[in-house]
Amino acid sequence: MTSQGPLTAWLLASTPQAFKRATTHPFLASAGSGTLAKSTLSQWLSQDRLYAQSYIRFIGFLLAKLRLPAQAYKGPGQRSPDVQAVDVLIDALVNIRTELQFFEATAAEYNLDLTAIASEECGEGLTKSGSISTSAGISTTGSGSCPGFTGSVFQAPNDPAQIEKSQSETGAQSASEVSHGPDLHRLCNAQGECQMQDWNSVCSPPSQCTAADNALEADCDSGPPATRGYTSAVAPLEPGRTIYFGPTTITRAYIDMFMSAASSGVSIMEGMAVLWATEVCYLRSWKYAASHLKGRDGPAEEDTDGGALRKKFIPNWSSAEFEGFVDRIGDVLDGMAEQIKGAGEAEEMRRRCLEWWRQVVWLEERFWPHIE
Repeated sequence: MTSQGPLTAWLLASTPQAFKRATTHPFLASAGSGTLAKSTLSQWLSQDRLYAQSYIRFIGFLLAKLRLPAQAYKGPGQRSPDVQAVDVLIDALVNIRTELQFFEATAAEYNLDLTAIASEECGEGLTKSGSISTSAGISTTGSGSCPGFTGSVFQAPNDPAQIEKSQSETGAQSASEVSHGPDLHRLCNAQGECQMQDWNSVCSPPSQCTAADNALEADCDSGPPATRGYTSAVAPLEPGRTIYFGPTTITRAYIDMFMSAASSGVSIMEGMAVLWATEVCYLRSWKYAASHLKGRDGPAEEDTDGGALRKKFIPNWSSAEFEGFVDRIGDVLDGMAEQIKGAGEAEEMRRRCLEWWRQVVWLEERFWPHIE
């Protein structure tokens, strides 16, 4: 430990105003007060579930970084920070699996939509025809999916002209096949490929505009070759056009940060700092929401969300068990910091962890939906 104290306490004290904004957001006050609309809760839950799915990959990469020492125990009842890290990361995987099941069960019980898209994300005139739960970058059980833009397919139902047009261009014979016609291929951006109906072949975005793009009045005159002719999955589209449910810009930034923090050039200690930062922000946020539950006597069913937050979500995310888990991650991180030899090395690692901390706090503040 340096003269600056434990790393976790130092990080918490480094950005007090930003941390307060991230963990006392109006969304949380509304959630605790029973005034959060079910549609707004659904929009947030749909993104939080994508975050949780990416969290699994993040933890897996962190586990792969750990190299357990031959002498795991430092003394009676003492274990090295790396051994403690393995324990807490395995527990994190178990917890997140339980969390995803909790999401599904609670959403079903309270009729919440885990593929909800805010109106400002998809424009007007789009109606929902089905839902497909998915993990970012993993194929769905639907007819096709794009890494980064996966999930429910939104399209105008019973549109004979669109169906006939798609069938003529793709040779598709069914509605499920139509859903992955050339129109949707414009949503395959340079990040990856589209999984096709046979689960084996893929559709890679071409390096230049195709005839189908031109027929769809794509903008083929500007932009780099890799992205020219493709439209964002969250850009407002014309009524009747099809878009994919998927991560918003902030959710995608969060997922990208996870992957960056787990990359080969980043230390396990920095990865643990990111893990602790996300969890401590989440805990503090929902404890703030829980503070608004005090003195509320009416039945939870009268809350605008139907009682899901008051009865299920807030008690779970502000519990003593969750707080204990967050404390365990913090203890591991502080233990790793204490093992660093040399003042210069310790200072450099604190600087790196501070950069990650600031990224997490910035993203956390913006992850909450806007509340008027």
